[in-house]
Amino acid sequence: MTIDKYASDGKKRGALILALRKAIKDEFTAEDWKEFGYVSGQSDYIQGHKRLIRSLSWGDDDYGQCVLEALEHFIRFDLAAVEQLINHEKLTGLLLIDMPELSVFIRNRPEVVKSHTPARLSSSDVVRRALNDAEHLMHASGPVSAVDRLHTAMHGYFRSLCLESGIAVPDEASLTLLFKLLRQDHPSLQSFGSYDNDLVRVLQGFAQAVDALNSLRNNGSVAHPSDDLLGEAEAHLAVNAIRTIFNYISAKVGH
Repeated sequence: MTIDKYASDGKKRGALILALRKAIKDEFTAEDWKEFGYVSGQSDYIQGHKRLIRSLSWGDDDYGQCVLEALEHFIRFDLAAVEQLINHEKLTGLLLIDMPELSVFIRNRPEVVKSHTPARLSSSDVVRRALNDAEHLMHASGPVSAVDRLHTAMHGYFRSLCLESGIAVPDEASLTLLFKLLRQDHPSLQSFGSYDNDLVRVLQGFAQAVDALNSLRNNGSVAHPSDDLLGEAEAHLAVNAIRTIFNYISAKVGH
């Protein structure tokens, strides 16, 4: 797939812009913007923007809006610059966490993913960030896009919880296996108080939901090309199920 064909889809274009904005806000310095301008041929636009670099340098609240304006300009007039951003060494790893389907545009995929994924998803802020991202995607691109974002974030979060607790996990462990290992071996998930039996049954239901979410994400979301995407109501159901699991595990383990 080419970047122009990808960007011609309104939902995909919106999700890409939001993912780029978030990654740029997290990683780009003023020097990065100037360097990217020279490399991409967009120096006149970037340095001529009234607020972009100034807003970043001063930490102003409108910086996110300025980034959006720049990305909308690139999407409209220079898709090659967008592809360069996707392949920027500071952005690629974060983008692949949020939107794995962008891998088709990545030139150096394996090394970048390995160097970024564990560090980013071990943060205690991953749950809040993923949920906030999902809210933005719900409004910009619809709930189907949010399913993939939340599923990917939850997979990384569960893996980091296992590793932090000394739980051995296979390199290619699925979300379902990670959830099973957490329930079995994480110290915070061994006791549920006076209602232990009933809550274990609830968690078993969650385990079945996680297993189903794997299939929904792989076959019915934007994670992979598909002509048979989830309906809006069904995507909302999947998003709310992931939110429930996310929030419970985060509250139970304390981060």
